[in-house]
Amino acid sequence: MIVSPLLALFAWIPIGLLLFRRFPVRVALLINFVGGWAVLPAANYVDQGKAFPFWILGTSLESEYFITKATIIGFTGILGVFLFDRASFKRFRLTVWDLAMGMWLIAPLLSAIANPDNINEGMRGEIYQLLAWGSPYLIGRLYFVDTHSLRLAAKAFVIGGLAYIPFCIFEMIKGPQIYVRLYGYQPFQMTGAQRFIGFRPIGLLENGNQLGIWMATASLIAIWLWWRKTASSILGIPILLVAIALFIVTILCQSTGAIVLLLALTPFVFLDPRYLSRTVSVLLVLGILAFAAFRIANVVQLRDVVKQNPTAHAVASYLKSIGKGSLGWRLSQDERHITTALNEPILGFGKWDWWNEGVERPWSLWLLVFGLYGYVGLVALEGLLLIPALRAVWFPLARSDIGYTNMRHTLSAAVLISAIDSLLNSAVILPLLLVIGGMTIWSSNDTEVEVEVGYQRASKGHPGWRGSQNPRRKTSA
Repeated sequence: MIVSPLLALFAWIPIGLLLFRRFPVRVALLINFVGGWAVLPAANYVDQGKAFPFWILGTSLESEYFITKATIIGFTGILGVFLFDRASFKRFRLTVWDLAMGMWLIAPLLSAIANPDNINEGMRGEIYQLLAWGSPYLIGRLYFVDTHSLRLAAKAFVIGGLAYIPFCIFEMIKGPQIYVRLYGYQPFQMTGAQRFIGFRPIGLLENGNQLGIWMATASLIAIWLWWRKTASSILGIPILLVAIALFIVTILCQSTGAIVLLLALTPFVFLDPRYLSRTVSVLLVLGILAFAAFRIANVVQLRDVVKQNPTAHAVASYLKSIGKGSLGWRLSQDERHITTALNEPILGFGKWDWWNEGVERPWSLWLLVFGLYGYVGLVALEGLLLIPALRAVWFPLARSDIGYTNMRHTLSAAVLISAIDSLLNSAVILPLLLVIGGMTIWSSNDTEVEVEVGYQRASKGHPGWRGSQNPRRKTSA
């Protein structure tokens, strides 16, 4: 039986509100955002009879589909807080670190003003941005600013990955079928599905690339929970087994980019925060920015390099021969549209299909944003994704992190997985905005930290609080 995607999306609102009645607010929020992202259809996609519907962007940006799982879980989350814990809004205080998100949220409005012919779409994009991005970020600022709540969020992402293991194994063998059987049309069902061993799964996510990033993120966090002895088990399963299972399944999903990112960022887990080189992290962030800047400059055409340089041509031919030509294809797709985007460099075109006179569409989130909202939107987006990583290494120990189990390095690495992936793909995992919001201000808003001093649980403000001691942490999920 196929469930209507719109029915499933709208049904999530009352289901989400029931979660707020049944569970503590933080738990309800994590189920709403992480669980909703895992199980809801992306949107009510319409089959237009095209084998490759390139124009479908996904849920990270406003497009022809306004009702998506991003807007639904964002609306449900903010509505739940308003109905069940509205006093929490009084805790919110703007800081300078919110500037990136503020710029990102007003970018659609500014672009609409600059492009009055697209004013209606600009207003629509503004509302989309507030629900899909603003809601989880604000909730992260309110509820996930301390060690205890960030640890809870980390476990939620691990549970999300763990729940996907059976779906991954099934689709590795049978092919990506679950989304189609449950919700009907999946626009990228078979795009890149065939692999060396079986198939690359999709589950209920937008495409195989996103599922790979989803599993890599869960794997990275699980490895940290095990290595730092922050959790002994997840859902009753020993944390070491959870970490091993997630790592193996991530590899078996055969999403090359996700595997490379997982292996490259795992050192964030094993290096002691006291010795984690600021230089390395800063260079990584600068590398991301330099990539986008180099591509915008468009000084070197990679297609010309491949044609003229024998070595580059040989590498490209080899990648195609082993079925790994998608990297070059994505880069070439972006090259086709950079000149168009540069026609409106400051505030963009203000419409999601600004490339519509080109060949297919840009494939990377950064270029889609640049064409849509110009330099203002691009700088805001990159700042939003990269500030947590810079802050985690520049201020190596938060006041709420007692000892040297600073999870912010690993959560920042998890955000960097999506940030780097967005250089080649058109989406990020938006529930990560919960931890982005929390980590954005941790040094100036350290509250509700629960630790155990000796054998007595205490919290900041409690007579038993002794922040300078070495508390015993709870280690079970």
